[in-house]
Amino acid sequence: MAANNIMAQSSSDYDVLVVGAGPSGFGAALSAATLGKRVLLIDRNAGPGGVAVFAGCPVFAGIDSFDGSVFGGMLAKLIDELAPDATIVGNTLTTTEDRIQLAMTRLLRSAGVEMLFYATLTGVTRENDRIRDISAYCAGHNLTFTARNFVDATGDAVLSRLTNIPVIHGSPDETMTKTLFFKIIGVEHFDKSDLKKRFAEKCFPYPHQDNFMGTTLGHSNQLLLNLSAVSGDAADPWDLTRMDIELREQIDVIVPWLRREFPEFRHCEVVSVAPNIGVRASCNIVALETIRCTDLDEDTPVAEPVAIGKRSYGEHYIKQFSSPWQSNAGGFRSIPYGALRTAAVSNLAAAGRCIGIESSAISAVRLMPVCIGTGQAAGFAAALDFPSYAKLREVMKAQKCVFAAEDFRKSNLKIDMESLNEIKKRSRKRPEIQSKSTPQNGEYSYLSTLIKPNRRCTNVVPKITK
Repeated sequence: MAANNIMAQSSSDYDVLVVGAGPSGFGAALSAATLGKRVLLIDRNAGPGGVAVFAGCPVFAGIDSFDGSVFGGMLAKLIDELAPDATIVGNTLTTTEDRIQLAMTRLLRSAGVEMLFYATLTGVTRENDRIRDISAYCAGHNLTFTARNFVDATGDAVLSRLTNIPVIHGSPDETMTKTLFFKIIGVEHFDKSDLKKRFAEKCFPYPHQDNFMGTTLGHSNQLLLNLSAVSGDAADPWDLTRMDIELREQIDVIVPWLRREFPEFRHCEVVSVAPNIGVRASCNIVALETIRCTDLDEDTPVAEPVAIGKRSYGEHYIKQFSSPWQSNAGGFRSIPYGALRTAAVSNLAAAGRCIGIESSAISAVRLMPVCIGTGQAAGFAAALDFPSYAKLREVMKAQKCVFAAEDFRKSNLKIDMESLNEIKKRSRKRPEIQSKSTPQNGEYSYLSTLIKPNRRCTNVVPKITK
């Protein structure tokens, strides 16, 4: 008779083990492998990409140029890989989920990173101030992996919490709304600035969402909408489930409302809804150095910079878009080495949105390009056995990483025509989608769909329940 329990499997001798394959985990694994280390990257999803892929948000805010030298490091490699399938409008690079997943997978494989997906982290063995191994469950197998050093790129500090490392557990109002992205087709041309004004004047079914957020994706004819919103605790299993249910119900109300209120949306149809909730924040490690709101407000100097974040914070509040503590301070501020490290465990670094920062300031470090930056810093540090800052800085400079705010400020963020023409030469030939007008002076133009909408949908407008 066959045994009911599948035998546990294990593998050892990894130099660096990264848990979480979102933007920060991608950056961490790729940077560690670049230094010739044996790296394992595990994630509960079906591949790399995290929120960008599995929460349906293939949007990189803060990217003004396809010129990778502006950003350097692992982000430059990803931008170069995505360029043929991406577009830039304003300071936002958009593409599609499948292109991000494929681009990240190709880069990771070419660097020699071992990848394990569909794997859920279930436990950690800690010996004094070190992690010895982690346990994961995948395809009916209980797996154990040992490594010399670890990176927590889970977003919600899951690895750190299982290791009993102290964390800052943000309240629902501090950790912003959670959303469920969805895509529609059948939208006629509109000016985004004008639509934002009209949107603000109307009574949206969910009053806490008072800001229109939507963008086209890469060269596709789909419009990605970020309009659903709930508040809650993403680190609470029951609350996470509740939020998912509520968000899906919201979409069923939002789409008919858009059809009725905006002529440009009268024939729109939903073509996909993200499989996972988009979580903006939940838990952060108690780090050697915590980034505080006052640091961002006053732009205090950073002695040991390893990545670049922004100074503004306080968006996506639970009652309206802007929180009572919102700061619109412009520019960038470096992220310190100490924000990635904790005093409790010597062979662990955090990356992405779970690094050491006050919950109310999390907006400054959570955007995906920033997460790749903290990820690459954590990966290099783990590969080098968490060296002195001088050594880490030397290696990151050699890898052409841009991680000091003052260096980033000097960079020319606008793409020049010579660079654009070069990218066009490298790009694959794709069917062109014609817009009705060309954006000028910051105006955003949205494209008419190439797929003929189902006209019957205009007659099916459910009554909105308040």
